[in-house]
Amino acid sequence: LAQGIGATAPPPIAAMSAAYLIGLGRDAEAEGDGDSAGTSAGVSSSDGRSILLFARGLGAQPADLVRLYERRDHFVAVDRDASTIAHSYFRSSAALKSWSLDEVPHPYLTINKKMCREVIRSCLLRQRLRLEVYVLDGNKWVLGRRGSPGNIGAFEDECLVNGELPPDASTVIAAVRLGRTGGSKGYSGNARLVGVSFVDVGARAIYTSEFEDDENLCTLESLLCQQGTREVLLHAEMDKADRKALEQMLDICEVATTEAPKGAFTVKHAEQDLKRLLGVDDDPASRVHARCFESQQQLPVGCFAALFRYLDLAGASETHGQWSLEWVEPREFVRLDASALRALTVEPHASEPDKNASLLGIFSVCKTAGGARLLRTWLKQPLLSAFEINQRLDLVQTFVSGFALRATLRDSCLPPMAADLDRLQRRLFSGKATLQDVVLLYSLLNGLPRLLAALGGDGYAEGEAGEEGRALVAYVFTEPLRQVESNFERFSALVSAAVDLDALARHEYLIRPHFDPGLAELGQQRDKVVEKMDSAHEALCDALGLDDGRLKLENAAPHGYHFRVSRKEEKEIRGADVTILATKKDGVCFRDKSLEKLAAKYKELSARYSSEQIALVSKVVDTAATFCPVVSELSALLSKLDVLLAFAAVSASAPEPFTRPILLGPDAPRTLILEGARHPCVERMESAGGGTGSFIKNDIRLQAQAASVSRNNPAEAGNSAAANSAAGNSAAGPSDASLDTSSGDASLAAAAAGAPALVLVTGPNCGGKSTYIRSVGACVLLAQVGCFVPCDRAVLSPVDAILARVGAGDMQSRGVSTFMAEMLESSTILRVATPSSLVIIDELGRGTSTYDGYGIATAICSELLHRGCLTLFATHFHELTALAEKHKGVGNKHVAAHVDGNDLTMLFKVEDGPSDQSYGIAVAAACGFPPSVLDNAKRKLAQLEG
Repeated sequence: LAQGIGATAPPPIAAMSAAYLIGLGRDAEAEGDGDSAGTSAGVSSSDGRSILLFARGLGAQPADLVRLYERRDHFVAVDRDASTIAHSYFRSSAALKSWSLDEVPHPYLTINKKMCREVIRSCLLRQRLRLEVYVLDGNKWVLGRRGSPGNIGAFEDECLVNGELPPDASTVIAAVRLGRTGGSKGYSGNARLVGVSFVDVGARAIYTSEFEDDENLCTLESLLCQQGTREVLLHAEMDKADRKALEQMLDICEVATTEAPKGAFTVKHAEQDLKRLLGVDDDPASRVHARCFESQQQLPVGCFAALFRYLDLAGASETHGQWSLEWVEPREFVRLDASALRALTVEPHASEPDKNASLLGIFSVCKTAGGARLLRTWLKQPLLSAFEINQRLDLVQTFVSGFALRATLRDSCLPPMAADLDRLQRRLFSGKATLQDVVLLYSLLNGLPRLLAALGGDGYAEGEAGEEGRALVAYVFTEPLRQVESNFERFSALVSAAVDLDALARHEYLIRPHFDPGLAELGQQRDKVVEKMDSAHEALCDALGLDDGRLKLENAAPHGYHFRVSRKEEKEIRGADVTILATKKDGVCFRDKSLEKLAAKYKELSARYSSEQIALVSKVVDTAATFCPVVSELSALLSKLDVLLAFAAVSASAPEPFTRPILLGPDAPRTLILEGARHPCVERMESAGGGTGSFIKNDIRLQAQAASVSRNNPAEAGNSAAANSAAGNSAAGPSDASLDTSSGDASLAAAAAGAPALVLVTGPNCGGKSTYIRSVGACVLLAQVGCFVPCDRAVLSPVDAILARVGAGDMQSRGVSTFMAEMLESSTILRVATPSSLVIIDELGRGTSTYDGYGIATAICSELLHRGCLTLFATHFHELTALAEKHKGVGNKHVAAHVDGNDLTMLFKVEDGPSDQSYGIAVAAACGFPPSVLDNAKRKLAQLEG
């Protein structure tokens, strides 16, 4: 769809089918009502002429931009946008109509508003396209709304799914400015300097950073992935070489780019603008103390200024004073770049229908909207601090062992509190909230006593471990939640006193009538009408011979007050003097003449009541908005609790339960021991034979030898702090105190004594090599996220980076071949790997000649071995296995297979030693190659080996 909308002609059939398969058409059909086609009636030629003339005046339309024209009850798309949407969304050109301008036909498409929601969602959330919606101002078309992948605020309502923003609707946008360290205070040499600012519009948060980076922008790539960035603003006057490097990296990360206008990165007035957002006094003495203003080049300041202008934050005055500012350290979390995220399948691929195919998919069992978003963030931000990791693991262990507690929290306590509190807070503070939002928050708070009772109850495991878990839960959750409950007492009292809670049963949100004489009078009239409707209900029950359980009086949109009988009872009203309103699965809705008049009268009185209460509602909402800070605190606590409970639920319900990893201290040798390791996704995927507990488990033991400083390792010195932090030796005091690096760690590490630092894995294609090495990476990732891991036993030293080179796909859209893609990813690994990194490489060097590939693979293995990285290297270069004879830090393993003639059986068991053959011909036979071709291949193989 992205290519189709960006093209000058309708997309090919293959592109249309792909768009439908990713859900563009299916989601819309699921939402559709009676107008299943989603199109509206044609537009007059005079209106069409005005749209076409206006569109012509806009000039050339960028390839990544979609333009829609909004009318009262529908949207209009013209020219290429109309053709592409018709083919990819409606899968037919039948919905297209045509206008003529200067005797040139122009296709157009009208889309009703309900169906257009899906088109808008697809453009912004899936296709990385920008969107403009134009509206009529009198008889002139003007820009009404503008959106982009990182700026969906204007289309938030359209992006909602079931009333909530989906977890992948990230609102993080960044601006990047590149420079050089030459002459800058605190830097030496003339290396590349990166300034970046992130704005999370949803969280009202600003993050800034400035750091030294390599020419491939490896650190920036990792930081963008960690923050979940959807869009990046680029400086208009950027050097061509810098722009090429930056755009190539952003394309790999699948991040949309937007070129900012000239002058957008100007730092003038930036500090004043920042003070407005933060709500800081404008007195010169109250300077914003942020590291971004202390840097000599002030690259992050310019980035903030560009975002401030692009997002028009000056015009969003209702948000001023809500924002926070934070400096981000690039090495605050484990380094994960785009290649590692794909290799470890952290997020689902658009073409993969099985939710178990990604880590996010298998852990997506959160009960709250905030929890679902936090889960995505945590999976991209594994921790470095051993203290923080162990605290999460302690909480997960408490919930795993306390089955009754976990069940009560997940099944009874969290579901009633599942509302999107972050969105609710934004609506309250911006003045867009209604009385319904206030009541929603009140209803959610009514669940706090039940939640606190469960957290302080008897659902914990027995014994000392259970009491320790109770104490930790009290410290992290129970006591803060009690304080939140106390802070909301005035809010609950306000709602109880001001809102007519009895009216909620009728799906009405009303202020109590005693606050105003006019409301009191209208309230009495409404009550009398309700009494008459109850009498009419009783009379009809008697007339039809039905009790009130079979003939119900209901008040619900869109019909208002009406009667309803089940479809089974529908025969009882045949022949009666009634008006059928709707026939649905749950029954037949209808009214008789008596109820028709009463319902109309009630609707009139309700409208007058709503009009009279506007001023009082505004006061209630304004008062509720003062509780936004407490709402934010509650959201953070519930989200964290929800994610930890999800970790516990998945760990306990896996085909084989997950186990708690043991973290080694900084003084122990860097070690990785996984016994009975499984891939958390593959073991659940039915398409891979998972879900039955039949996954073949395997072991891995790695231990780094004492590493010397690399000859050409520019990341060695820069990453030393991260390496220390990953080992638990960070500056944060608690992590030091929490680690016991005495004989306990030494004895655990001793289990891997003599194990290699680099393991070469050989064996047949489809034999499980990739799954084996990816399962190791996934286990390490989960361990440092703070979750249990799919192993029988796991002991590891925390790593500072997970670096991966997995897969052999090319990058046709960027003109990058398969081999070039391999080399780019391998270059990143060599630039940033430290002795504390975990490296995973699969099938390197296949895209060039055998000798070139073997030479490159050998050189990379030698360099990684020299640095002391823990490395898993799957390969078909059997000559590489000879490295084990030259270096004691190298080990060989192979995936076993059984060959009987031309029959090849994969055993999926990893065993010691190199593979005795490549099995390539056996795999070809299994794929149905003709016997003559197989015989010829065997003769050639014998000739080469002879």
